[in-house]
Amino acid sequence: MYSIPKKKQLSIICLQYSKRILNPLLKPVKSLPSIKDLPLTKPEVKTLLKPFLDLVLSLDEKNIPSVPLLLELAGLITNKETEPPGAKDRARGVLLRRIDRRYARLCRVQEELGRLDLKKAPPGLSPEDYIFSRIDFSRYREIKEKEFDLFFMEGLTDFRESFLKNNLGIGKNEIKTAITGSYERKDGIYKLMRDNPLILSIMRTLETSLENSPLFTANEIREETEKLPEYTGTERIPAMDLLYALLAHSLDNVLINHDDGMTTKLFISPEGDLSGTFRPGNKPWTLVLIPKA
Repeated sequence: MYSIPKKKQLSIICLQYSKRILNPLLKPVKSLPSIKDLPLTKPEVKTLLKPFLDLVLSLDEKNIPSVPLLLELAGLITNKETEPPGAKDRARGVLLRRIDRRYARLCRVQEELGRLDLKKAPPGLSPEDYIFSRIDFSRYREIKEKEFDLFFMEGLTDFRESFLKNNLGIGKNEIKTAITGSYERKDGIYKLMRDNPLILSIMRTLETSLENSPLFTANEIREETEKLPEYTGTERIPAMDLLYALLAHSLDNVLINHDDGMTTKLFISPEGDLSGTFRPGNKPWTLVLIPKA
């Protein structure tokens, strides 16, 4: 008879038990049940997740690369970080890089708003046209390699395919091809080979748009959970929809430090969204990171 490992057994029992209690309250996995609607306190949520998080944190080096998002979530939720997130001597994880990009976009928007003086707009020019006329497109002619890779190549994953097609007329694959075909790298700098309205619009959108995809998705959690050694071969992982919601809710009150010294606070809003308060230029902005449908 197959013997279920102890950690897996505890995790399955906890999740199955919680699903029996909470199943009538759950909506599809694309949405989050409001924390105020769950018959659990915040400490109880973390207790419920503990066996699963312990399982993730106990992975050996061979299995760690296959579950980067789960590992990072487990570290943030259990406060297992031994260094501040902005430490220079270790790489930022996928989740922190996504938060960094949202913060960087807000910094760009805040910087541009700070330069605007609508009173100086020429007569007859609409505010929208005046704002557009003040955009500095020259910044996209030369981009440092690190920023190019993080914000423009990897940053494509922050946006829905539908959003990109509606606003730019092309999808992620076409955008990636357009970017790589328009820039050449030399001495750690990507240089635009020729000005092109489309590529400038693409770079502008990727750098400043705040209409991002959810910070992480239920499908990402499912895919990584299926790679855990204890779950390999399992036909159906129990309560995956609930696991997704609990992981998101467990990020309530988590603080993220940025390289410029600013701190972003994650929180569950009264509406049930996972949100973040960012402070670009020390001005508070709130973004919804995972919406409650």
